[in-house]
Amino acid sequence: MFTEIFGEAPRVRLLDFLADHPDFDYTISQMAEFADVARPTVYKLVAELQGQDIITLTRSVGDSKFYRLNVANPRIVSMLQVDFEGINRELAAGVYDGMPDSPEGPEKSRAGSRLQGRPTLQGRVVPIRAYSRRAVRRKKPKSSD
Repeated sequence: MFTEIFGEAPRVRLLDFLADHPDFDYTISQMAEFADVARPTVYKLVAELQGQDIITLTRSVGDSKFYRLNVANPRIVSMLQVDFEGINRELAAGVYDGMPDSPEGPEKSRAGSRLQGRPTLQGRVVPIRAYSRRAVRRKKPKSSD
């Protein structure tokens, strides 16, 4: 919703993506991929947004750091309320009445066939992993034939 109002700036795309998924945390690589923002730009934005208390570090796994919107920040709560009110208005107006219950076929992101798309309420496609990268890299055991 924010990109419709504020444009396609990388900061807006990142905040719009995080506002659509406030319950989840993401690595910088995931945010870059899902928000369609270059990873070096996301590094700069994360440092900036963390300094403004808009996003927060939730956990570290190895060298990966996970971030999410800081829902303890009153500005973020207000931002999310505006987003949810807009969605509720669109639902009440019947904007989503014509949406199919399931997509006709999985859509692929620009990252390749390992990702499938899932439509959100705003009609955007959010990529989800069909299987983990680790499973792809495993080699099959050698047969003893």
